Amino acid sequence: MVKPGAACLSDVAEILLNDTHDLINKAVGGWVREAGKRAQATLLGFLDHHAATMPRTALRCAIKKLTPVQRKNFLGLRQTS
Repeated sequence: MVKPGAACLSDVAEILLNDTHDLINKAVGGWVREAGKRAQATLLGFLDHHAATMPRTALRCAIKKLTPVQRKNFLGLRQTS
């Protein structure tokens, strides 16, 4: 089994990112968050690139463990696009 990490984060997450099913969005967001525990710079880069267009459920799950300032920033990107 492959452990979630920075190397495969963008490959799999980008494939599933725009899935229409809410539970898939939640799983993708959780997986992105968990991968970010090992490589936070990769997480932040991924969110910088995708936060404005990713589904709200996935975004909420992905930013759950970030600081309040970071969460507000990424949610603001979502609202301005």
